[in-house]
Amino acid sequence: MFVIPFRRRLVLSNLYYAFPNRSALWRRKICRENFFRLIELGLLSIAGNFLSKRRIKADFKLSEEHKKVTKQILTEKRGAIILIPHFTLMEAMTLFPKIVDDIEWPEVGVIYRPFDNPSLEKFIKHIREGSGLKLISRKKGIFEAMRILNNGGVVTLLFDQNAGDSGHRMMFFNRVIASTDLPALLYQKFKVPVYFLYPKRVGFWQTNLKLKKLNFDENDPKTILFAANKHLEELLTRNENTCSDWLWAHDRWKVAVGDAKNLVKRRCKWLAQSQRYLNIKPDADAIVNFRVTVRMPNWLGDVIMAVAVLRTLKHYRPDMELILICQEQFVDFLTGLKIADRVAQLPEKNFKYFLNILKMRDVCPYPDVHISLVNSLRGDIEAVLMGAPKRIGTDTKNRFYRKIFINNLYENDIDIESLHQTKLWENALNKFGIECESKLSPFKLCTNMGIVPKAKYLIGMVCGCVNTPRKRWPAKSWRILIERIYVEYKDVHVNLYGTKADARFVDEISFLLNREKFSNLTGKTSILELADYMQRDDLIVAIDTGGMHLANMFGCQLVCIYGVTNPLINGPIFNSNKIIVMPDSCPEKGGFLTEDISIESVFKAIQLILKR
Repeated sequence: MFVIPFRRRLVLSNLYYAFPNRSALWRRKICRENFFRLIELGLLSIAGNFLSKRRIKADFKLSEEHKKVTKQILTEKRGAIILIPHFTLMEAMTLFPKIVDDIEWPEVGVIYRPFDNPSLEKFIKHIREGSGLKLISRKKGIFEAMRILNNGGVVTLLFDQNAGDSGHRMMFFNRVIASTDLPALLYQKFKVPVYFLYPKRVGFWQTNLKLKKLNFDENDPKTILFAANKHLEELLTRNENTCSDWLWAHDRWKVAVGDAKNLVKRRCKWLAQSQRYLNIKPDADAIVNFRVTVRMPNWLGDVIMAVAVLRTLKHYRPDMELILICQEQFVDFLTGLKIADRVAQLPEKNFKYFLNILKMRDVCPYPDVHISLVNSLRGDIEAVLMGAPKRIGTDTKNRFYRKIFINNLYENDIDIESLHQTKLWENALNKFGIECESKLSPFKLCTNMGIVPKAKYLIGMVCGCVNTPRKRWPAKSWRILIERIYVEYKDVHVNLYGTKADARFVDEISFLLNREKFSNLTGKTSILELADYMQRDDLIVAIDTGGMHLANMFGCQLVCIYGVTNPLINGPIFNSNKIIVMPDSCPEKGGFLTEDISIESVFKAIQLILKR
């Protein structure tokens, strides 16, 4: 009970989702008051049974109107179901027999969740049963509850707990929760009245008990829970006193970020009905159960390999708000793909870098999960500074310090030299809750750019790689290949692609070529413009670089030149027509010099694809 204040972030997060239009100052004030009242709850749990009857009647009051309803329930002995929310003074419910002591009480059962600690469980149970109530464990209490109702007794239960995997999905504060169906089952069998009882706090250990008959569709028992949650939401929204009183630290929305067994796709048959009950469109895009931030890789090829996983992640969890954090050059590109709800730019690298990362919490407030797709100490520190309680990452080098920062670290136990990078990330997410395979169908992009040269064949070439020069195929080989294409295919136009840093290398290739038959677009396009050009090409010839992955991502036909790098790890992953060319006798894991690839083998691959 007294470790709850350390869950301050959870309380603020829940308040943020429930009241997004309220100020951060207001949420912090509610959070602070809520913690004080949790201490009050803990003290009352211990001391409640030792209070005198005079003190109980003076401080825990029931109005005459509500007392009349209570007496009617108890004297008729028809039976009743009473739903109680988790408010600060909910322990006052155990004192009910001492508050209304002028009638003979029927048997009253209280369904509760037992404590894991046997000594604490025995102590609390002794105190709570001191007033004559019978505590029933929720794990095996349904038959005891049925017996009590069958004999005209009263069954009470705390209905606003997370019911886990066995619970039914419904809406509460526009987020999905898992709720118990026990009240609906009991009502369906016994058809007894259902009441909503809550303690309205007026001071320290002082409350006015409020009892209300719950209005719901008697022909549809599950609306009991819809009505109870709706009434509770209204109480919490109505005024600050009641809002400060509910157990926000008791994570009602735990189902949102649980493992795959607790995801929104399980036991959803009540979800659409609860949305209609609350006048929420069943396909509402506004439902956000939890927020995920993803630190994207620093290189275009890695970014594209990650996109396959992230598209699947967003498809698998439509109730998730996905925020991508990336370098400046990828912002427009990732925004245009529309696989995420938002794209945030990393701050400039300077001595204030980590301070500015900390300020990004204002842009991405209260993320529930942070996925780090970079393998660096800086990326690990960023993950901690973002403030997500669950941080997911991969480690293939067994670096001891990573577990300090990444608390959900996937350490690959498969042969790393034969596992694709996309598959590695996919395996990591599978382990931590995303049980699905990446969708590898190509993306489609249409930006309606200007006129391109008209030719029978348009062939694009991605030649440069300034970051890893040893990946390059020699400029002389490229030039001879292009001249060979000009001889074989009379009506052909070649587009040369690359970054500004590749310009000198590409100029060396194109120096002696017929300038009417090629366009040097090196360093002259954005990533989206480059993708648009590539989609118009009949074929792309590329080395292992970001441009090759970009062409593959948009379904272009590819001839991929691999030598020193391993195509099993970072080969083109999307489903498109592609041929990988490697040096003679080179193992499938690569390792030979790229310059050893013959011009003839690349040309034959080009012919094969163009014939298709």
